[in-house]
Amino acid sequence: MTDKAKANAAVLALRQPSPRPVRWEEALAVVTVRGDLDREGLEAIDFAVCRSSVEAGRVVLDLCEVSHLDYAGVALLVARRRELCGRGGELVIAVRSPYVANILRAAGGADLLLCRSVEEASGAVAVVTKVRAARRR
Repeated sequence: MTDKAKANAAVLALRQPSPRPVRWEEALAVVTVRGDLDREGLEAIDFAVCRSSVEAGRVVLDLCEVSHLDYAGVALLVARRRELCGRGGELVIAVRSPYVANILRAAGGADLLLCRSVEEASGAVAVVTKVRAARRR
């Protein structure tokens, strides 16, 4: 691997919900990624989101420091969001780069909820889950 490729390789960090007891649908996990994401990188991220969703019904995927994203892997994120929503959870993506946001929109369309920051995504995921819960009543 060249020095440039090493510098742009994706790095993944997972922040699970706090250990205090909280209902699954109210717990929030953040999966943070930076660098370039190819299809294999997106598969690893999908796995991390899946693992996070075991502990937390609300997951924020932080792609704010991602500079490139492979179209081919976006379908995994769309499928993961549908699966999580079907269980009463939510997946929101924080993305700062207009280039990456356009790739997500083109490949995932209306099936992905995009925000400009982790804070905004955290707030959006809380609102969406409350609205869904109110509709179920």
